[in-house]
Amino acid sequence: MANEAEKNPGILLLGAGLLVLLGVMGTVWLPYFDDSVVTPTDTAKIRNYPTDSAEARGKHVYIREGCIWCHSQQVRPVKADSKLGPVTVPGDYYYDKPLTTMTQRTGPDLMWVGTRYSADWQHQHLLNPQKIAGPASIMPKYDYLSEQDRNDLVAYLLSLKPAPQKK
Repeated sequence: MANEAEKNPGILLLGAGLLVLLGVMGTVWLPYFDDSVVTPTDTAKIRNYPTDSAEARGKHVYIREGCIWCHSQQVRPVKADSKLGPVTVPGDYYYDKPLTTMTQRTGPDLMWVGTRYSADWQHQHLLNPQKIAGPASIMPKYDYLSEQDRNDLVAYLLSLKPAPQKK
């Protein structure tokens, strides 16, 4: 009997399909039972921007201009990220639609960039990254952005910081 099942491609395909389905269900469905995924953190709550806010408009500029392709927004639990700030958790992205985490870092991680630089620094960096970050920077100049777009983008970048710690 087992020998017949091994030679039958239909049974093998059905078994393989069931295993793939089980893997997909475990990957997609099971995380919804994890409280750290389905519960927004305080950081997520302060980043739940009203749609007409400068931060929300700035996030739109951030995505439109392709900043997400070079900058991640996730601090990993590895030594290289230890100076960036607290390790991010799934709940930090609860309201983040679309997700801006990305996986590639051509430029620095921006998850907590709002704690590292001033508004003036951000504006100068957008206008001429090579002058601010050095000639090796491959970031393009965003001097073509309207003043409104630049202000909104800086408001978004400055909002990227952890929620204040509760005492």
